[in-house]
Amino acid sequence: MKFRNIEICIATVLLLIAIYSLFGSVNGYWTGRYSENAWGMARFREKGLHFNFFVNYMLPFIIVYVTVYASFIWVACSLPNKFITAQKWYNAFLTIIAGIMVTWGLFVLKDCLDRPYDDNVLPDSLFRELGVAVAVNAAIVGYVIFKQFVFWALTLKQAKSSWKTNTIVTDIIWFLLLWGIAMFGIAVFEPYWGFAFFLALIIPCCFIIYLVCFYHIIPKYYQQNENGPFWLMIVLISLAINIPFNGAYSARASYSGLSFVVLFSFIWMIQIAVIVPISLYLYKVKRERSAELNNLKTELGTSNAGLQFLRSQINPHFLFNALNTLYGTALMENAEKTGEGIQKLGDMMRFMLHENNQDKIALSREISYLHNYIDLQNLRIASSPNINIEVSIENIAGYDEIAPMLLIPFVENAYKHGISLKAKSWIIVNLFKKGNMLHLDVHNSIHPPKENDPERHHSGTGLENVKQRLALLYPGKHELVIRQNTQEFFIHLSLTLSVQKY
Repeated sequence: MKFRNIEICIATVLLLIAIYSLFGSVNGYWTGRYSENAWGMARFREKGLHFNFFVNYMLPFIIVYVTVYASFIWVACSLPNKFITAQKWYNAFLTIIAGIMVTWGLFVLKDCLDRPYDDNVLPDSLFRELGVAVAVNAAIVGYVIFKQFVFWALTLKQAKSSWKTNTIVTDIIWFLLLWGIAMFGIAVFEPYWGFAFFLALIIPCCFIIYLVCFYHIIPKYYQQNENGPFWLMIVLISLAINIPFNGAYSARASYSGLSFVVLFSFIWMIQIAVIVPISLYLYKVKRERSAELNNLKTELGTSNAGLQFLRSQINPHFLFNALNTLYGTALMENAEKTGEGIQKLGDMMRFMLHENNQDKIALSREISYLHNYIDLQNLRIASSPNINIEVSIENIAGYDEIAPMLLIPFVENAYKHGISLKAKSWIIVNLFKKGNMLHLDVHNSIHPPKENDPERHHSGTGLENVKQRLALLYPGKHELVIRQNTQEFFIHLSLTLSVQKY
């Protein structure tokens, strides 16, 4: 539901409550239970005027209530969607002035109906009610400005803060806006005191209990199946919150003959019976939506990885045929290293084409791909005496699974930034398994990129991508440490492995 519709609903409810509050006087009038001086009747008699209960008493109140209601709908709910949003300030100003004039005229009419016995009612009303009309519309305009500021602040806050902070702040601001509208209506319409006190004290109490329950007690206790501590915290915290709010309301109501203890306990128990189930339901809905969102993010990350790979392909079957031709030519010319490199490149391309799009692959396949990549890279630096490559990859047996292309970006980053044919360089790769944990350590030297390096301004993209994949695929099941000094870059990855399911 749009906020404008919520505003209209609240304003309409307050209008109906205000009109309903007049029916106590109507009942007294119909049954004849009123004094001779009730509703200002004595002044009518002094001037020899006939007092009409509906015209001289009911109608003035209804005019005030409906005028304030219509002014709120006109200024707060219509203008923002037409002129203020479109930044047509001149049109907005004219419509506000028109609203003030109509309000002024209706308030003057109210005075003339309410005090026809006053000889100066018209000139007095023209001056006094103009100020009232301006004040009412100014208050509503101030509310509109405050509302727009809140929406702007919420948008800015959501861009900077965490999800939990955003949602708590959003809930509080929405409550204050709606509660503020209701309290403004209470001040204008002056309904029955019990309703006014309930709205002013018990509703904020219920909202605070909801916040504590939804954002603290349920995640900490109920979600962990700690039912005893959960209900204990519900009782203690709700009681502590009820003491100032419910206590003040029940104390005021006790003057009417009600028992303070009975009323306090009744309101407190009703709060627990209503707020806790609602909070649990909303928390369950939130978790389900969060799970759906995480699944969508995971699928999107996998799809993006596959899409990026597909975009980089140039007819894979043609490339495989070309590689097979080059491999055969290399063997015919006794170029064994060249043939070996071509074969490894073909194996890597088949891996990327057939297994890269899967959710999980055998760990042995990922390690085989890692070996091929390292061997292929070492071919171009084999004759460089200043380069030291140390690789220790444990031969891991078993049925462990891993997300494809998860280890290679770290080794690829090392070869990309850690090798220089002119300066001393080193790469140290260590991969091993302890229990169900896989550990990868990669050290590499650091060399400043050349001015003509096309990848100079794109470094770090691969590591950022793998960080996102780890966060999506292994939440709470991995640890990634990255350190860097002036000479060396180091990463350590610890990963909880899963076992193949058949």
